[in-house]
Amino acid sequence: MKKIIPIIIGAVIVAGIIAVLLGQSTISPTPTKQESISDTKYVEANSLLKEKLGEKQIRMSSPIKIGTPEGIKKYCTFFASSKKQNLVQYCTSTELKNQNGTFLGNIHMVGAKDSPGAVLTLIQTDKSMSNLDTAKTIFTIVSDTMICDCWSEKKPGGLDSMNSWVDGLKQFHQSDTKPHSKSNLLQFEDKAIQLELTTNDDGYLWQFIIYN
Repeated sequence: MKKIIPIIIGAVIVAGIIAVLLGQSTISPTPTKQESISDTKYVEANSLLKEKLGEKQIRMSSPIKIGTPEGIKKYCTFFASSKKQNLVQYCTSTELKNQNGTFLGNIHMVGAKDSPGAVLTLIQTDKSMSNLDTAKTIFTIVSDTMICDCWSEKKPGGLDSMNSWVDGLKQFHQSDTKPHSKSNLLQFEDKAIQLELTTNDDGYLWQFIIYN
């Protein structure tokens, strides 16, 4: 039984604005033989993330795999644009917990059956953002693993670190009354990255998105 934070992405630039709905779903699909053959890059990426997160005492579940049209429609409808949504042929979702077993969020990978087109990391923080340092750690690990361990060298957007990016969006968001804030889309190596923050009933939902 897995807890999943579902999201809906509206296409504006590449993949656009994320409107967030916080909730829970349980999924127990059975991967087909074809899926197990074609999803090698998803398997490798999830396995490496699990290893790197585990080094920081963050538990990542084995991925739920969804590769049927019915499953995609029910659980992986991320794009408001039907043209872009049709590009989602496969997705995986994993659950993150701290060493005490407390739920932290999810990592979703979506795209073609043989390669992820986007990696979405969603972390829920409480109203005081007491676990913001954990969110920063997770985002940094995802960035280092899925792009490169070279932020301090490349400085995407002129930012010294992932922590600076998170702190900047936090300050911007809390200085306004709107429930949703997002960073500019930044180029990092051959990827595009974006950070978003939404106020919800439980506190704040953070989203770090990598577009391949």
